[in-house]
Amino acid sequence: MKNKVLEGEKQYTASVWVLSKTKPRKMLLIHHKKLGKWQQPGGHIEQFENPIEAAVREVREETGLSINFLLNEIEYVDEDASFLPVPRFIMEQMIPAHADQPKHYHIDLNYVVEVEDQRFELNEIETHNIGWFSKEEISKLPTHGDTKVIVEELM
Repeated sequence: MKNKVLEGEKQYTASVWVLSKTKPRKMLLIHHKKLGKWQQPGGHIEQFENPIEAAVREVREETGLSINFLLNEIEYVDEDASFLPVPRFIMEQMIPAHADQPKHYHIDLNYVVEVEDQRFELNEIETHNIGWFSKEEISKLPTHGDTKVIVEELM
C-alpha cells in the first residue's frame, strides 16, 4: 500500500544517465507517461535500498539494461559501514500535482554510467517509448530544463 503524499513533501529518488561507449556518444532516455517528457530512467528509493541499489533496479525495470557493475563501486569498510559512490549530480525537482497526489518534490541522486551497446526493453507500464539519442536528437525532444543542462555537461 502506498503512503499518502503530502503537499510539498520531499522524497528521495535515484536516477541514471546512461551513455553509450560508442562514438558519437548517445544517451538512453525514456518517455515518461505521467510527465509526458523524455528523461533518464530512475525512481523512488525503496525502504530497504540504498541509492545505488535503487538506481540499478530502476534502470533494469525501466529499460531492461543491466548496470550491476555499479554495485561493485560500493566500498565495504566492515559489516557496519560502506562508502557509496558519490552521485554526479543531486537535483531537487518539483513534481506537479497529478490525480490524487499533490505537488511534491524529489531529491534525485543522479549517477552517470557508460555501457556497451545493449538492447533495451520498453516497460509499457511507466513509459511510452525508449531510445538511444544523440545530442542533436535530444535537443528536438520535449524534455525538462534540467535534462538540457545535463546533456550539455555530459555529451
